[in-house]
Amino acid sequence: MAVAVMEALMISIFSCLCVFFILHLIKFFNKVWWNPIRIQSAMRAQGMKGPPYRFLHGNTKEIYNMRNEIMSSPMELSHQMLARIQPHVYSWIKLYGMNFLSWYGPQAQLVITEPELIKEVLSNKDGAYPKSVIQNYAEKLLGDGLVLSQGKKWLKMRKLAIHAFHAESLKGTIPAMIVSVEAMLDRWRQEGIKEIEVFQEFKVLTSEIISRAAFRSSYLEGKNIFDMLTRMALIVGRNNYKVGISGIKNFFKTRDDIESEKLDRGIRDCMLKVIKRREEVMMGTEPDGFGSDFLGLLLKAYHENDKTKKISIDDLIDECKTFYVAGHETTTSSLTWTLLFLAIHTDWQNRAREEVLQIFGQQNPYPDSIGRLKTMTMIVNESLRLYPPVFNLTREVKREVKLGKLIVPEKMTICLSVLALHNNPQIWGEDAHLFKPERFAGGVAEATKNNATAFLPFGLGPRSCVGLNFALSEIKIALSMILQHYRFTLSPTYVHSPEHILTISPRYGLQILFEALCVFLCIVIILVKFFHKVWWTPIRIQSSMKSQGIKGPSYRFLHGNTKEIVSMISKIRSCPKELRHHTFPVIQPHIYSWIKIYGMNFLQWYGPQAQFIVTEPDLIKEILNNKGRAYPKAKPPSYLKKLLGDGLGMSEGEKWLKMRKLANHAFHGGSLKNMIPAMIASVEMMLERWRHYESKEIDVFREFKVLTSEIISKTAFGSSYLEGQHIFDMLTRMAHIISGNNYRIRIPGIGFFFKTSDDIESENLQATIRNSFMNMMKKREQEAMLGDIDGYGHDFLGLLLEAYHDSDTTKKISVDDLIDECKTFYVGGQETTSSSLTWTVLLLAIHTDWQDKARNEVLELFGQQNPSQDSIAKLKIMSMVINESLRLYSPAVSLTRRVEREIKMGEITVPANIEVIISTLALHQNPEIWGEDVHLFKPERFAEGLAKATNNNIAAFFPFGLGPRNCVGVNFSITETKVALSMILQRYRFTLSPTYAHCPVEVLTMCPQHGVQVILQPYDPKLL
Repeated sequence: MAVAVMEALMISIFSCLCVFFILHLIKFFNKVWWNPIRIQSAMRAQGMKGPPYRFLHGNTKEIYNMRNEIMSSPMELSHQMLARIQPHVYSWIKLYGMNFLSWYGPQAQLVITEPELIKEVLSNKDGAYPKSVIQNYAEKLLGDGLVLSQGKKWLKMRKLAIHAFHAESLKGTIPAMIVSVEAMLDRWRQEGIKEIEVFQEFKVLTSEIISRAAFRSSYLEGKNIFDMLTRMALIVGRNNYKVGISGIKNFFKTRDDIESEKLDRGIRDCMLKVIKRREEVMMGTEPDGFGSDFLGLLLKAYHENDKTKKISIDDLIDECKTFYVAGHETTTSSLTWTLLFLAIHTDWQNRAREEVLQIFGQQNPYPDSIGRLKTMTMIVNESLRLYPPVFNLTREVKREVKLGKLIVPEKMTICLSVLALHNNPQIWGEDAHLFKPERFAGGVAEATKNNATAFLPFGLGPRSCVGLNFALSEIKIALSMILQHYRFTLSPTYVHSPEHILTISPRYGLQILFEALCVFLCIVIILVKFFHKVWWTPIRIQSSMKSQGIKGPSYRFLHGNTKEIVSMISKIRSCPKELRHHTFPVIQPHIYSWIKIYGMNFLQWYGPQAQFIVTEPDLIKEILNNKGRAYPKAKPPSYLKKLLGDGLGMSEGEKWLKMRKLANHAFHGGSLKNMIPAMIASVEMMLERWRHYESKEIDVFREFKVLTSEIISKTAFGSSYLEGQHIFDMLTRMAHIISGNNYRIRIPGIGFFFKTSDDIESENLQATIRNSFMNMMKKREQEAMLGDIDGYGHDFLGLLLEAYHDSDTTKKISVDDLIDECKTFYVGGQETTSSSLTWTVLLLAIHTDWQDKARNEVLELFGQQNPSQDSIAKLKIMSMVINESLRLYSPAVSLTRRVEREIKMGEITVPANIEVIISTLALHQNPEIWGEDVHLFKPERFAEGLAKATNNNIAAFFPFGLGPRNCVGVNFSITETKVALSMILQRYRFTLSPTYAHCPVEVLTMCPQHGVQVILQPYDPKLL
């Protein structure tokens, strides 16, 4: 009996083992055979080809052999990296097309190189393409940090990282970058060697910067961590295409397994020591607890009581590893290859050096001017195109999904080859493999023909590299300081053998021959450049334009024609002016006079800067429409730059497109309709004040400045004039500094050594304005955090804050962008509307017949009710009055553009870098367009609309600009003007005061120097 039971038991156990084995065998073969065959068949049925699946190893043997063969020997000095780093992708694109199916073991990989499909995958709008799950060695290297994490954890870590790398934090890291580069350059000087292996030098430099900027230590303190991470990276690199049998590591460990586990423990122990040291040193010694650097922010989150914000010790260590590795590897690679290009292409090296010396001289780089390094940006972008630090991006298909026309099965890996995109001749031309930084002269958008996925060295979409600005600042600072001190060429000992470890690296290093620049040579270079700018270039341009029949006042050394212009303006201002509306000879006497002498278009000089004055409507239309992008905005003077920053009015390229979209959204019809109640409330407050001035004199210019400020504060920033009064006062003071320096010429670079009282005051004002906006921004963020408002609010500030906090880098704006847009809106919104309102009231106070006509129209439409959105557009007479006021007293008296490249303008060939000045006043007061009564106030000109008034010449009337860069707030300003005038006309009759002195001047817009005084009389229809 017992024997039978035992036999039965044994049979049962054996049967169970057999079933268990068979089930696992079925599962194994399903994974390594049936599933791959099924996927391959499904994809082929849709026209998606690729190398056939090989049992167990897929295509990894083929890939491994291709790579080994191509890496077995160095390559010639060319930059065709796709064939070198991804030979399988390079070969299979030719065989199977732009997209194909390959196999990493039994794992299907859809390789995509089509930009539109890549954009769809990386945008990941419906969450169908999460990051691929990476196991084994890469997981030990990076842990579950920002690069590899998913879902809520990724969102939490991303917010932390964004806070660590926002503009203010980045500014704080720049001194650490400079100190680290100085230490490297000191080492080079002391060693006195001509040949330097810069790859190793840059590895130390980037490690030092990360240690200082993010962990407040030094490279020597963290050397052990870097050494272990480097060894781990080598293990990752050599196991890239090795496929192991699933589960085998539970029973058998390779030498790399053992070493990687040992390194993983060692790295963790070292990181814990760094963390504990910071906790001991910082606890209770700083207001922010653990410091404001990256480690400090992580420790603060680790000690957070709020569970939604708290991170674990593993999260903390993984983020440290991620930052150590990613921040070190990507910047080292980028710096190395950029220096290789500059060593080969010494013409571009010289151009970059000239730019650095012009902006910084021999001083260290400073944050506000790093963004002005245009030539260097072009060079760095081209280097990143040819040698992208991250050349392959992987995503996983979470569920069956439609990608383009393809139905893609779930759990498939998608591989996006950045190298294939960056070397695609259909995007970059047949010379795609050549180093040509001029591709990026018009910015990334122009270089890629507005194809966002054609250039993505740091990724795209919500998971793009959060440390992008940190890396670029680091690269630009290092290159600037090297160029200030050295000339360099490629050493004959250099062997060109790029390889892939984590990034593209030079296998045998990069040997460069350095030659120290003497101070005397730098001075000579600066002097040659100075005389080229202030003498040779002006004479050459003047001669070229004269040969084409374009005349003008002669160029005078250094100051150009500015002395003559200032003398004319001073003379006209000193004379008493009769009450006429011929403002052209008053505001722009030089243009008015020189048109008579030299013709409709002529050349004048603002210091050594050539300015082509254009007053012909057809040429103006061509310039402002800017179809070939040959006429970008001119570079603003330094004071104007401080006032408006790089906001919508000044920015170019991709940044302008991004900010314009935001502004369009802020001022679309629905938003504008919602602003009208705030406008009405603000006008009612003003009219309540006016009750005290009935039958008395009032200066409407001052009143309208307060009114427009109040409306901007309420509609765009959710505050009041009193809250923002300090900002308005400072902006007004800055505007007066600009006006006072309009025609003052300064020797280039003199500001480095000597500052005027206006320089000092403007810098103080700029800093204080910035702090005021930062406080306004923080207040709104606090309200959003407490749930007092929906999101960040729906006004202009809310839209800006939403973009500032956006995780998608294609939509995200920096804190500097946010502040510059606030300044632009404050200034633009207040100055233009207060100017328009003031001059319109002046004209109505003089021409009481038109005042009565406008009032009758208002009363007919609104009665004594407040204006309504639907009826504002019906104010035909008021529109005629406003248009005629804008014609005679244009807020913006001129528009300035720059000639980007030599171009044919009409019959004239215009050299590059000339400024084009379009005089709005010259057009608006041209008797050939408007008749001999051009200087008279005659609103009936506009009775049949703008087209009829201008004889269908759209370039004859443009008070708010023309073309794609016309004023985005034009409807806001016109609506504000109509609401204010309507409510004034409902309550008051007004006449011009005898004390009024007519003296229009240009500050930022055309303003009355002594205000506009009118006598107010309450309107009572019963008395009429």
